[in-house]
Amino acid sequence: MTTQHDFSKRFITLELIRKRSEHNGGLVSTLEELALHQEELQSIGPILGRTCGKTLKILLLQNNVIEQMLARELKLFKSLEYLNLALNNIQCIEQGSLSGMECLRKLDLTLNFIDLDFLESSVDELCRCQSLQELFLIGNPCMEKGLRGDIPEDILSKELATLNIAGCGSEERKGWPACRAYVVARLENLQFLDGTEIKRSERIIALQQLPALTAQLGGLAQQIGKERQRQKQDDGGNDDKSSYISDEARTQHNPRTRTKISNELYDQKIAKEKQASANTVKNKGEKEWEEEHRDAVEKARGREEESTRMDIKQCNQGKYNFWFEEERSKSGVETLILRVDIPKHLSTSLIDVDIHPTYASIIIKNKILRVMLPVEVKLDGVVARRSAASGKLEVVMPKMNPKEIVVGFTDLSAKNAGEWAKGKAKANASSRSSTTTIKSAPTRKRENLGKKMMEETEDSASRKSKASEDKIRSLRDVREDDDEVPPLCLHST
Repeated sequence: MTTQHDFSKRFITLELIRKRSEHNGGLVSTLEELALHQEELQSIGPILGRTCGKTLKILLLQNNVIEQMLARELKLFKSLEYLNLALNNIQCIEQGSLSGMECLRKLDLTLNFIDLDFLESSVDELCRCQSLQELFLIGNPCMEKGLRGDIPEDILSKELATLNIAGCGSEERKGWPACRAYVVARLENLQFLDGTEIKRSERIIALQQLPALTAQLGGLAQQIGKERQRQKQDDGGNDDKSSYISDEARTQHNPRTRTKISNELYDQKIAKEKQASANTVKNKGEKEWEEEHRDAVEKARGREEESTRMDIKQCNQGKYNFWFEEERSKSGVETLILRVDIPKHLSTSLIDVDIHPTYASIIIKNKILRVMLPVEVKLDGVVARRSAASGKLEVVMPKMNPKEIVVGFTDLSAKNAGEWAKGKAKANASSRSSTTTIKSAPTRKRENLGKKMMEETEDSASRKSKASEDKIRSLRDVREDDDEVPPLCLHST
């Protein structure tokens, strides 16, 4: 018979596992290490073992308020090698809780509440885990802080021989000094206890004293059990069922007090997360958008049914670009086309089209586009479609009067288009002429400048030649006319 999980307690959820598995890319099925410390957990729960129990090797659950180690929660961890349950509220290792952990080598139960009345049953369960090599029990009520494995053999044997039960049953008891020896004797495969290596001599002495230790533990367990029952009876009349600790109450180190402190810290954490989420903008999903769109469509259509034609007001809440066109279909029907520029990747489920003879009402993602039609249209044969390439919305509406022409859409648009084409041609022609004049002007200037320079050089050369000729002629004339000039003669030597 299997017992059901107590879902009133805080346990590990799939959302928490994914949040803490960022180092593995958010993959839960292949998770090998998981740290869930300081999460105010009260139990492990069934989800962790089902999701990643086969692959998980290291599980850190320290500093929570886990109360029990249940077999139904831990039996699926076949590959777990290290389990850290330090700083929790564990009082006993339940029967069968470690039987499924075939690879468990290290178990940390530091600062829990395992007392002598549950020590024997807890060690019995630890004996079934043959692979366990390292164990931490320091800080539990059953352990004695001063008794360590490095104490000399003669002193250790004296302390084990002079144990008394009365001293350990007082209110100010400091644990059982022989607890370490008892655990060492029972767990033969254990190599380290509380971080200290177990020596061979220590194990031999503990095995020799094991029968006496077992008998003494039985008496101590009965005494502590009676004290526990007496304390429950005393607290029965003053049982405080509140979730928090009052400011005036004295606090004690016990599982109940730690749970109440954890409840208060958990509620504060949840309130802080709600406040932070309220201040952040949430990305709506497709279902949320569809619900809001459905509500907006119902409200808009209800108002339009109640209002008359004169009460219809045009609006464009989404500020979408739209325009009208006229076109004659292949069958010869004159149609009016309304085109709306809609984002390409907008879901068609968020678009609602409602056509009336005199106006069109389109709701696009909760935003209303309502426009008056330039001509009256027939409701039969209206087609609404979207472009697969651009996503634009096209509403084709047959006219009530095919001969009715919308001014500015058919004739004038063609006329304007022709005028625009003519104007563009003129502008192109003028631009070409301006460019040619700009290019030819420097050319003409350079040609004129070259001709002028050539003419000036030719004139100067001709003037120089004429001056030299005139000078020679003048000299010849002087020589011929002057009689006093003696003739040339030759001198002989």
